Amino acid sequence: MQIGLKRPPGSGPSTRFRERVAQRFADTTTVPRLTWRSPERRFAAYDLGAASFSKMSARAQAGVDFVCSTRRPVRAVNGGTFCYPAPVLSGSGVVKVNHPEIDVAGAPPTRRVLAILAADVVGYARLTEVAEEATHVRLRALRFGVINPCIVSFRGRIVKNTGDGFLASFDSSLDAARCAVALQHEVAGAQTREGYDRKIQFRIGLNVAQTIVESEDIFGKGVNIAARLEQSAPAGGVVLSDEMFQQIKDRLEVPVQDLGTLRLKHLARPVHAYSLLLPEAERLPSSGGRKASRQAKVPYIAVLPFRTQGANPEDDYFGDGTADEIVVALQSLRGLFVISSMSTSPYRSGPIDSQRIGQELGVRYVLSGSIRRADKRLRIGVELKDVEAGIVLWADHYDGDVSELFEFQSRIATRIVWSIAPQVREAELKRALQKRSDNLNAYELLMKAIDFMYRMNFFDFGRAGELLQAAIASDPSYATPYAYAALWHIHNVAQGWGAEGGPDAAEAARLATAAVDRAPADGFALAVLGHTKALLFKDYDAALDLFDRALSASPGNAMAWTLSSGVYGYLEEGQSAITRAEQGLRLSPADTQAYFYLMFLGQAHYINGNYDEAVVWARKTAALNGRLSANLRILAAAYIAKGQDAEARSVTKMLLEIQPRFTLSAYRERCPFKIGLRERFIEHLRQAGLPD
Repeated sequence: MQIGLKRPPGSGPSTRFRERVAQRFADTTTVPRLTWRSPERRFAAYDLGAASFSKMSARAQAGVDFVCSTRRPVRAVNGGTFCYPAPVLSGSGVVKVNHPEIDVAGAPPTRRVLAILAADVVGYARLTEVAEEATHVRLRALRFGVINPCIVSFRGRIVKNTGDGFLASFDSSLDAARCAVALQHEVAGAQTREGYDRKIQFRIGLNVAQTIVESEDIFGKGVNIAARLEQSAPAGGVVLSDEMFQQIKDRLEVPVQDLGTLRLKHLARPVHAYSLLLPEAERLPSSGGRKASRQAKVPYIAVLPFRTQGANPEDDYFGDGTADEIVVALQSLRGLFVISSMSTSPYRSGPIDSQRIGQELGVRYVLSGSIRRADKRLRIGVELKDVEAGIVLWADHYDGDVSELFEFQSRIATRIVWSIAPQVREAELKRALQKRSDNLNAYELLMKAIDFMYRMNFFDFGRAGELLQAAIASDPSYATPYAYAALWHIHNVAQGWGAEGGPDAAEAARLATAAVDRAPADGFALAVLGHTKALLFKDYDAALDLFDRALSASPGNAMAWTLSSGVYGYLEEGQSAITRAEQGLRLSPADTQAYFYLMFLGQAHYINGNYDEAVVWARKTAALNGRLSANLRILAAAYIAKGQDAEARSVTKMLLEIQPRFTLSAYRERCPFKIGLRERFIEHLRQAGLPD
């Protein structure tokens, strides 16, 4: 800080003027000392210790105490002129000012014990990226309508507002904590009509400490700790230091979760912290204990030979064959390793003790079954057990005819895989959610990321990206998180959540390539790279080659079939696109991602000119997830093609709520369809009311 003091020429310094100068310096941590040396008629000043400041010699001028060099306007304060930001230094780093008789010795900075509240907006960058002006207006309304009155009502002081947060101080720790709770409650209540992906949520950190106090700011380690704790808080939550908790623990009206010691950024010592369990807040995991391995621990499943119920031992071949078919089908699933049939053959007879088998084979899931034959009819009973939890996750039976034995085996294997895949995924997700985040391995982080990503709402999608990066960092050799991270960037473009002309396309290509580098025979990784080439770069030939490789490596991979439907559609080969989308849907698990497969089938029918079918499948997709922008575009265009303009405009309204910045001119550049199909699609969207 540079300070210039201006007086009328020839006037001497008054006592009051000296006191005001001293007080000004006492409140400023960057100006530790000023001393006037009367015999030399020189004003020797302070050493700032900042070599980056410009080095200038002070010049004695009539009526000017020292030279103020700044491009900003000067500000008159108490008869003195204060200007910012850089000090005027001589070569020795000393400011010299001519002024008679003043002797101002700098007092130490003012210190007080304060309770500090630091807050910022969760996902502010993404909110402003989607709707900059609207976000600014809503944040401003919250500041004046909720935040400022709440802080004042709890006897607090707003120290400063930042672009996406604020800093406040209180004399009482209890006032600070109660204010934080009230703030989170009132901020949530003020936005009940806002969509989830438009809501402004705050994180809040609290600490109490000795603080350096200035008139317009506060400084010190205690302030830094509050700011770092805020970064550790969940959305809508409050985290406070142990120092504050010990002062107010007997008077808190909300439950508290002990987070243990946290390693905070740029702080040498860990900080013991607590989270207030508010209804508006997400839950944080506790820390502590020995960290587990972060490498991916993908679960294993054992498929036991199916047992034949009957007197004819020759029927055993059918049980073995059915188990083998299921093993082959299961190998196409992502996130599940299958024990070979040779390893499970010793369990063909004898009692089935799933927990013992799980321990001996090192598997988490055991699939067993029985076959009953009566004349020409067959009945297969199947049971899936989670051996760690000791529960049956799923059971079912299937009926068929002996005359179509091998077709029956294949069909049943597909149906079993189709049924158990979501059961395994759900069990793994629950297992991951129950673990502390610092103990999650890469596979468990991936499970959480997939769950968040396919919800397709703004905030959960952002969290999915963070979890995918954490999974990659936890196990850089694990290919699947790279492939899903590439899909994340693809969806970020499709949903309109990425900046126009941003780096999503290049990053998607990098991540998809990294996935294939780590697993060259992984059908899912190859399919994602093919999809990236076709959708984002219009490199259709490379995409077709990659899909051929993917389906050769994993012929039962539902995602590979479905994504390959896209490139055939872009090339206007509508019937091939339909066939591939139907095969993908036939193989796809009946889980929360099912809408993704339905969307591609609707797109394929639109491209092929089957507009009635396109509407049917697009509406089914919207019923499962109404926020998928790509599907809403297909639905609006199909309605126009059918002459249902009112329905199309209703869909357009929904789309613009999700993508308020959508324009046809920007979309035309990235639309993956070949030029003739592209122009037909763009014209349908224009007629549906989407802006140019």
